[in-house]
Formats: sequence, C-alpha cells, structure tokens
Amino acid sequence: MFPVLVLIILGFYAYNNYYNIPEAILTGTVFLPVMLALIAIAVSFHFNRSHIFFYVVLIIVNNVFLGMQLAISDLAYSLLSLFIPLLLLGVTVLPERGIISVRTVPVYLLLILPLIISLVITSNQPEWAIFIMLTDWLPGKYFDWTQQYQMVVFASVFVFITMLVLYFIRLTLQMATGLGVLIMLVAQLHFGRDADSLNVFSVMALLMCIYAVIHESWRMAYLDELTELPTRRALREKFQSLGGVYTVAMLDVDHFKKFNDTFGHDTGDAVLRMIATKMNKVSGGGVPYRYGGEEFTIVFNGKDGADTNQHLEELREKIANTPFVINRASRRKNDAKSRKVKNKSVRVTVSIGVADSRDNDLSPWALLKNADKALYRAKKKGRNCVCS
Repeated sequence: MFPVLVLIILGFYAYNNYYNIPEAILTGTVFLPVMLALIAIAVSFHFNRSHIFFYVVLIIVNNVFLGMQLAISDLAYSLLSLFIPLLLLGVTVLPERGIISVRTVPVYLLLILPLIISLVITSNQPEWAIFIMLTDWLPGKYFDWTQQYQMVVFASVFVFITMLVLYFIRLTLQMATGLGVLIMLVAQLHFGRDADSLNVFSVMALLMCIYAVIHESWRMAYLDELTELPTRRALREKFQSLGGVYTVAMLDVDHFKKFNDTFGHDTGDAVLRMIATKMNKVSGGGVPYRYGGEEFTIVFNGKDGADTNQHLEELREKIANTPFVINRASRRKNDAKSRKVKNKSVRVTVSIGVADSRDNDLSPWALLKNADKALYRAKKKGRNCVCS
C-alpha cells in the first residue's frame, strides 16, 4: 500500500501546486496521460492482467467524458460520477479471467450497460432520475465542500468503505491499486473538468496501474507462488553479492514422497506452506529460499556455521513440534486409505545440511553442493537433525 499512498499524496500536492510548475513542464504534461495510458494498456495486455486493464479503461472513459465535455448537464455529470466508482468496485470483486476471453464477456457487459443506461436517461431526462440523482436528501450545509450531488457522495463513500474493507481482507497490491485508482477518480470528478484535475489525477492513477503490473511481474519471477518464498532466481542474485563469511543451509522435508502418496498432493502443498511460514521466522538473520520441490535454502550472511547452528536447531525443533492435522479438505477423495485418517495429527520433520565459507575459497554454488552433501549425511544419520 505504501507506494500507492505516496502517489495519492503526490497527486493532491501536485494539484494544489499545479500552477507553480514552470510553463514548459506543464505543456509537456498534457501528453503524459495519453503516453501512460498506452504503456499501462500494453503492459496489462502483455501480462494478461484484466483488473489493471479495466482500471485503465475506466480512467480513459472518465478523461474522455470530462475532457471532451460529453457530460455537460448536471444529470449527465452525476450519472458519470455515480457509475465510475460503482463500476470500479464491480471490476475489483470479479475474479481475474484474462482480457480477451469468453469468461471476460460479463465484465465488458458490466462496462457497456451503464453507458447505455446513462445515454437513455440523459436523452429522455425522466423525472424519477432527476429526483433521485439531483435531490438534496440532507441539509445542504453539510455538503458545501463538494460540487457533487448528495446521491453521488453517498455512492462514493459506500464504494470507498467497501474497497477499504476488501483491502484489509485480501491485503494484495491489486486491491491497494484499486483503492488508489478509486480515490484519484473520485477526486477528479469532485474537482471538475479543469485541466489540472484531468492531468494530475489521471497521471497518478495510471502510474499506480503500471506499478502494479511491474510489481506483479517481479513477484512471478522472484517469488514462489505456493510458499511465497524467494525462488532459485532470487538465490542466484543473492549469491552474486555474497562475500567474506557466510553460511548456506539446505533443508529437506523428511519422507515427503511417502507423505504425498499417503495423504495427497494438496496436503503436501499445505506442509510446504507450513514449513515456509516457519522458515520466514528463522532467527539469526537467515534469508529462506525455495530451491525446488521439497528442498529449501537458507543463507546467513556474515555468520559462520557455529553461529548459525543454534538458529537452525531452533527452526528444526519448531517444525518437528508443530502438529500438522490432516483434515477432510486436504484428503484425496478417492483414496480409501486416506479416508481412515480424518483429522489425524501427523509429525512433519526436516533434515538440514550446513556449510560455511570459513577456511575455504569456494564459490557460493560450490558451498551449496557441500551443504547438500551435509544434508545427505543428515538423512543417513536418521533424519530430523542438523549436520555440517
């Protein structure tokens, strides 16, 4: 949320100081929203991120209607201000289904239908629509701070609170981006059709979208989807920066193949997630990585094997002493043997091999091989132990 929050603050600061910016820079910023919109659409298409793509579409629609004065009447402006936040909420709650897909058709219909409704209402000016959208339901003195009609304010507050609750439930960058884009669009509609509002808030909203896609691509490249630990690619980059004294530990789940065969791969995945959670809390400054399969790596920079032994023993004990419950959701449906172990608590253990850079001139990868050999010795020793 922090980068999104920074862009929100910068957006309001730039809006309040818009005319203090040199004229030469202001002239160039006129084309900035268009350039950023093209970049955002390109990267969202490249990574097939439908949520970000539809956020960009809403930003473009908002700019087109405001910039080209397509919502001149109070009713048309109120309908635009009402539907933009509601559509953003609708796009956010729908699952990610790709940009060009049959399963995405409902989202396109969701975007087109309000446009058709707005055009019909704006053309016919029905009394019920005017009454609902333009009536002051509460004393006007409470709404002197905005040019929006009260129905629009109610809808915007409702969407904001809903998005805020969804963010705290999911705590993802996509939710944070949706919340940030919502604030920028509502601010844009609140301040009106001025060029400073169109440029500043659009730029910030589009930067949020671009950042979200770039960050998601980084997560895909460097974080393991199952365990949320850094991957071997991240370990390779870590090794490039290592020097001096450091320790590499290899960790392997004991009897993992047998565990998978007995309880099913879903339960095996749950075990890996549990171990990753424990590894994330390893003491001594160790940084965990998923090396592959049921193997993990921990790097302690600035510590030798003697310094890390206690921390690795504590990690091994925490994993061994954490009961793992096999429940109905994690059992294989068609495995008769699995059906007999409903809610059974099992013990998961790990073996750890350790090697440090002291007294040798090995590369990190060679040191990793030594740690792997130590891991093999831990397996031969009886498992559930740490070997150097």
